Amino acid sequence: MERIDTTVAARTGATAAASGGDEDEVDLIPVRTYWMLVRQRFLQHRLAVIALFLMAFLVAIAIIVPTLTGDAYTKTSLSKAMQPPSLAMPLGTNQIGQDMFLRLMKALQTSLFIGFMAVVIIGLIGVTLGALAGFYGGWVDNVIMRFVDVILSLPVFFMILIIVAVLGKGSALVVVIAIGLTGWTLACRLVRAEFLKLREADFVQAARALGASNRRIIARHILPAALAPVVVAATLGIADSVVAEAALSFLGFGISPPEASLGNLLKNFEEDIQVRAHLLVPPSITIVLVVLAASFLGDGLRDALDPRQRVESK
Repeated sequence: MERIDTTVAARTGATAAASGGDEDEVDLIPVRTYWMLVRQRFLQHRLAVIALFLMAFLVAIAIIVPTLTGDAYTKTSLSKAMQPPSLAMPLGTNQIGQDMFLRLMKALQTSLFIGFMAVVIIGLIGVTLGALAGFYGGWVDNVIMRFVDVILSLPVFFMILIIVAVLGKGSALVVVIAIGLTGWTLACRLVRAEFLKLREADFVQAARALGASNRRIIARHILPAALAPVVVAATLGIADSVVAEAALSFLGFGISPPEASLGNLLKNFEEDIQVRAHLLVPPSITIVLVVLAASFLGDGLRDALDPRQRVESK
């Protein structure tokens, strides 16, 4: 009998030890939040990480160089016209003696400012209208979405040209307003779709049962969960806005000289391609770099923010 009790006690102790070991092992597993997982998935996307550093570098030089040099990019000197690249002027000068490197840095600053600020306007309008349409539904949804359909039925670039012509050409602020007022429809539709999916979720019903107001439910509960596709669309919208500005300035409806933008550096394309083709290379490459950086960054954010995506190193 004592032998049996000893055996049972030994087995019980072994089971407890094993159970304790399992508990210790479980306790040692780190808890990873959603944003920790987002960061991990983003860092696995090599092209997105490279694009992040490239975009940060472009933004940094676009801020630092024009700040240090002031209005030197506008100064002309016919005696220095069409000089080749040198240590003092890495990209040489144009036909009126302006330093092309300084003008390129100022152009990059202007184009990035337009890209980022246009996305801010797009986000404010699109997120607000999309949230209202998706949360309230009914006639509110019908009115907003019919307005979206009307905007989508119009040629966007033609609308931008009309707005710029009415408000006045040559100003970066006017270009920002024109792009922002015509580019918010995608953000609106994305946010509306997320709100329609989330407004009946359990956590929203719980907040409503606790007496939370509609404004609090929208701002504190649904909107943070619905912003992932908007962040991706906004990142890609930076590239679209930079390209739109370049097209406007190329056509003479954007930034006017002596101010500089990536578009107006290409304005004399037909003449420069035959006589001064080297002046077209730096702004063209810069536009490509900005667009690629924004595109790969948006691709990486899309994979990282969507937990259903299985990310592999790219």
